[in-house]
Amino acid sequence: MSKVLLLHGYNGVPKVFEWLRDELTNKGYQVIVPEFPVQENARYHLWKDILDNYKDELTDELIVIGHSIGNRLIVKYLHENQLNIKLYISLAGFSDVYKIDGREDLYNAVKDFEISEQEINNFKEQVEKKYCIYSNDDHIVPFDVLERYPVAIDGIPMLIKGIGHMGKKSNVVEIPKVLEIINKKI
Repeated sequence: MSKVLLLHGYNGVPKVFEWLRDELTNKGYQVIVPEFPVQENARYHLWKDILDNYKDELTDELIVIGHSIGNRLIVKYLHENQLNIKLYISLAGFSDVYKIDGREDLYNAVKDFEISEQEINNFKEQVEKKYCIYSNDDHIVPFDVLERYPVAIDGIPMLIKGIGHMGKKSNVVEIPKVLEIINKKI
């Protein structure tokens, strides 16, 4: 049975992950959705400890879908544990540290999950196929930062207009392109 790991971001499990869990489960996938501490409690060492509980699932056959900071988690974690995965799909992923005025809490989390050039370089080799879905109207991550991520990780960029950050505020409940990637393994 194929397995899919969904890694949420700063604000917790987005609605699109609930949809993905249901869709993938119905197609016979085993879906793993760890719940990490959110917002001010989003810290790499805490998330890493929780992900350690699923370390045996992180095989070269695993599909990983990360949202926002969840993408930074998998880059760091694969590097630290020298693990490889088959397919990775990023939703609103980024490698740069950035600031949003009035959001020190978010900046602190982004900084805490900072990824190095070495971690990025290893990630390129540790993941067989990489896709990066992002939007032109993301209200959290600046567009230029989103555009640089697929370049940084040698991923395939996939701009989908009008889906924001794909979290709770964006009201995005499904992203069919994710299933298309998994089904066709394009």
